[in-house]
Amino acid sequence: MLDVTLNEELAAAMTAAVGTSYVQGGIKRTVLQKTNFPDGYTVNFNLIEVPNGTSASPHTHPGLEVTYVLEGEFDLVTKGKPDRRFKPGMSYMVADSDVHFARVLGDKPIKLLCVFIQEQTQPVAIVVGSPEARQG
Repeated sequence: MLDVTLNEELAAAMTAAVGTSYVQGGIKRTVLQKTNFPDGYTVNFNLIEVPNGTSASPHTHPGLEVTYVLEGEFDLVTKGKPDRRFKPGMSYMVADSDVHFARVLGDKPIKLLCVFIQEQTQPVAIVVGSPEARQG
């Protein structure tokens, strides 16, 4: 069943049009803008939302992620690197293929503005694991 869900999420990530929202790995992604530029690449501008008390599933981006934090507080957990804490007004980049996820802190969900740049044949994100178990 998990494979079917992941395949459905991957299909949504590949075909999402401007103005649509979809859930992938516990993350609600709303496509704000999308364009093919430069030749062979796609630039996606998304609003990302993750509920409070949760963690997104570990995932990668086959390209570059550039993010600005609008609301909420979270730790960015990146495999092989120290966790980094982010609050509104801060920004960060995630390198190509880094396995990472957001661990939402406090009682507010997080909202992020994200730009993803990847080859046109690639999805915005690929889920590579299950979300961590969270206590109450």
